[in-house]
Amino acid sequence: MELKPNDKLNIRELLKDLDKYRPKRRGWTWREKEKDLKMGHFTYQDCAKPLEQSVPLPSAKYFGDIDPQPDSVITTEIASGRFEDDIRRMRMAAWHGADHLMVIRTAGQSHFDGLIEGTPQGIGGIPITRKQVRAQRKALDLIEEEVGRPLNYHSYISGVAGPEISVMFAEEGVNGAHQDPQYNVLYRNINMVRSYVDAAEAKKIMVWADIAQIDGAHNANATAREAWKVMPELLVQHAINSIFSVKVGMKKENICLSTVPPTAPPAPCMKLDLPYAVALRDLFRDYKMRAQMNTKYIESSTREATVTHVLNLMISRLTRADIQSTITPDEGRNVPWHIYNMEAVDTAKQAFVGMDDLMSMVQLKEDGYLHERSREIKERAVLFMEEVLETGGYFQAVEEGFFVDSGYYPERNGDGISRKIDGGIGAGNIFERDKDYLAPVTAHYGYNNLEQYDPAAKENPSTLIGGCTLEDPDKIIYIDELDETDNVHVRLEEQKDLMDTSKLKPEMEWRGDGIVMLNMFIPASRRVAEYAAIEFAKKMNLKEVEVIHKEVMQTAEGTRVELKGRVDFTVDINDLVIPPEPEIMSDDQIRESIEAQPLKIVAGTVGEDEHSVGLREIIDIKHGGIEKYGIECEYLGTSVSIEKLVDAAIELNANAILASTIISHDEIHYKNMKKLHEICVEKGVRDRLILVAGGTQVTPELAVKQGIDAGFGRGTKGVHVATFLVNRREEMAHEN
Repeated sequence: MELKPNDKLNIRELLKDLDKYRPKRRGWTWREKEKDLKMGHFTYQDCAKPLEQSVPLPSAKYFGDIDPQPDSVITTEIASGRFEDDIRRMRMAAWHGADHLMVIRTAGQSHFDGLIEGTPQGIGGIPITRKQVRAQRKALDLIEEEVGRPLNYHSYISGVAGPEISVMFAEEGVNGAHQDPQYNVLYRNINMVRSYVDAAEAKKIMVWADIAQIDGAHNANATAREAWKVMPELLVQHAINSIFSVKVGMKKENICLSTVPPTAPPAPCMKLDLPYAVALRDLFRDYKMRAQMNTKYIESSTREATVTHVLNLMISRLTRADIQSTITPDEGRNVPWHIYNMEAVDTAKQAFVGMDDLMSMVQLKEDGYLHERSREIKERAVLFMEEVLETGGYFQAVEEGFFVDSGYYPERNGDGISRKIDGGIGAGNIFERDKDYLAPVTAHYGYNNLEQYDPAAKENPSTLIGGCTLEDPDKIIYIDELDETDNVHVRLEEQKDLMDTSKLKPEMEWRGDGIVMLNMFIPASRRVAEYAAIEFAKKMNLKEVEVIHKEVMQTAEGTRVELKGRVDFTVDINDLVIPPEPEIMSDDQIRESIEAQPLKIVAGTVGEDEHSVGLREIIDIKHGGIEKYGIECEYLGTSVSIEKLVDAAIELNANAILASTIISHDEIHYKNMKKLHEICVEKGVRDRLILVAGGTQVTPELAVKQGIDAGFGRGTKGVHVATFLVNRREEMAHEN
């Protein structure tokens, strides 16, 4: 199977022969940093090897469509509930620059005491199964060949079945995983003894498979009543899991500390969060940093979330982020949509590239507030750890409610999370191994009496059984489906009318979900606007209408409302009337035409409008404008009256008028186009002048309806205008 850029990824084909599929590689891959990377007119210092195929930022068209890639790995978290649709989203994300594809588990899977099989639909995430993992790893193996960069696949090794999941992940080529027993203990109430024994086994397997580990300390930030008060505790949690992992045998470069800036505006977040970031990276300088974006203080405004996340990215650039995780800006209002995964990835890429080489120009002060505050956080963390030891260790400290207390240590408010050493899920399930205990498998943690059978097996225990599933994947028992009614094949059959057909339906989360979004301003109070917006959407024949964001502009004057709804119809591509792409002549063809018959134009920005940049780019030779073809241009400047423009064209015996019209209030740009046409008619020159108008708000079809010859909108270049002028002049010659 091979992917082609202009062909959709065939999910049915991907699912074939999964029982025989083996991952291309195992282990985590970092980006290849390229010093002095030259792209277009620029040289980058903090970027990685570019992609072979990608989707650049929208503004890249002004810079030769370059798409520089930051040196940090960029994560996107995907969690629609249907793994087959997430595969399509992964492909989009990889093209936008993500190389760490993280799959969120379905709700409640932490408490499953064992692996599950098949491909059931999930809630708030994906049911993690061997078939699902293998299908997504197979897809990523194909996608990474398409974009030209290794893609890291990631999920969670936690919960009651952590060791079983870690084995399956090692077998299936998973590259990264969350693994932190503190997550089990504090947030899932899984017995702490069971959690730590399981974690040792899971980590040992991760070491063998070279799986990068991300810890779970950031959950304290998200759970705390006031996130900025748990900073000392976060350092303690990082320390506990990090040293535990090292002692199991994990390389420090594979241990990634999951850190989140604790606050967000309107709090003075840089003043609060930057000292913490500095303290963390100072204490744990030998470890990798996985910088997460703030989720605790996200509401339903995607704009607000994006600004907070850019501030988070600035902290990453000012300090260090080996992995930059992204959060979709719509997480505060719905299960993330396709488009917002791409927005989050693009936000990280755009911000990092914009801040390229920042630290060669600025530096963090080593005295004053930043230094003192950072030191204070570290001191509080050390004192916290000392108290944990004095109390009797981590287990006892948890039982006494040390963690996620709302006080700023050493203050305690007595509302921390408390778990019993002998309580929680899985309590009483740990047994000491007998003297003759034997496990003839690779990467097994702890006591293992191999000598009783073969002393030589100590170095490679699985030789006793001719290799285990880690060395011999043919021994893996692959189970396809268990539920005849809840699986990927049933879902694909339900969507067959939208697969490999000419029918289209909008979507946000799943194929064919029909979800669309509306954005409107309603001149009414918040409550009235909400219900008025719902009624407007219903009158548009949207189904299942739901308000997803409300924002007061002023209590009396009006409210911004965003809604989502569902359409229950499809559009057939064969029924669409799609005008052909505008013809573009070659430079030589245009020059030959102008040399054979010179062409003169008069240009200006019309009305009370002082914008000039866009028109100058269309005209000026240095911007690749129409002057370079030999077209004679008389530029009249800005705020030019329509009459003056026409009179100048008559006086200079010009062939065409180029009118730039940026301001669009009250449709003034179209009114000026109509006026231009009418004045030319009045003066008797309409039949010999080519009338062209352009601007960022111009729709070509609407422009022509005003009586002019052509309208050009956003993205127009000189070659487009020159091509039209040459072709239109030829048409007019035949008409006359």
